[in-house]
Amino acid sequence: MRARILCVLGLGVWLAAARLGAAEAEPAVATRPVVTHVDGRVMLRDAKQARMTLPKVGGEVAEGEVLITGDRSLVELKVGAGLWRLGRRGVLIPGAEGGRLMAGTALVRVPPGAGWRVESTKGSARLGKGLWMVQAVDNEGIKLVCLDGPSEVAALGEGAGPGMPGVIKLKPGELVFLSPDGKTFGVIVTVYLEELLVTSRLLNGFPAPLPEQRRLMNLALAQREQLKGVTNAVVAGARKETGFEIAVPRARGGEPKK
Repeated sequence: MRARILCVLGLGVWLAAARLGAAEAEPAVATRPVVTHVDGRVMLRDAKQARMTLPKVGGEVAEGEVLITGDRSLVELKVGAGLWRLGRRGVLIPGAEGGRLMAGTALVRVPPGAGWRVESTKGSARLGKGLWMVQAVDNEGIKLVCLDGPSEVAALGEGAGPGMPGVIKLKPGELVFLSPDGKTFGVIVTVYLEELLVTSRLLNGFPAPLPEQRRLMNLALAQREQLKGVTNAVVAGARKETGFEIAVPRARGGEPKK
């Protein structure tokens, strides 16, 4: 009787171990991006570029498919706990852990414990957890704004490594350009979070507010106190590989502010 019990117990342990081994052997299923909101003219081009369709809320975006937005158009995608919001005149190839932004501006939420690879035409970076504003700029690099850090961003261009500022940590409201070759970052610049929260449709142009909205407002108010007396120059973009443009809003009457 005792031998029979031991035999049954041994068989149970073997079966449990076999199931565990099989579970570990199964490859993880990648989460496909799911469309959660569409506003305006948004098109979905298949991976072979053979046809265009209209994305539907609740529909999945398959690997290699391209989202294209028209003027004053918006689209939102959820990827597990992650998020993409693509603004007007954007071109995005979303994936399970990042995507390729060919044109336009996007809001990205990177889930905790993950790192999303975000690419432009030439540049490539890995974003740490949190909310980011990402823009494909004229010099084919990437403009990155950290919204609710601090969080790290890493340059992934070939040759990035020792001796280069390949990994940097940004605080909320800090902006940096990734060079087109994806190897180095430019100087870190501070932008006004409060103005961004008010003016950006990626933050306030959707029916449902972001869960991080209250935290973002608190961060913006704290930043306003820290930046009292600082000129409200705006980082406009990058057309060359070696720098970026600064735009200072004009005062009333058409003369530049001094």
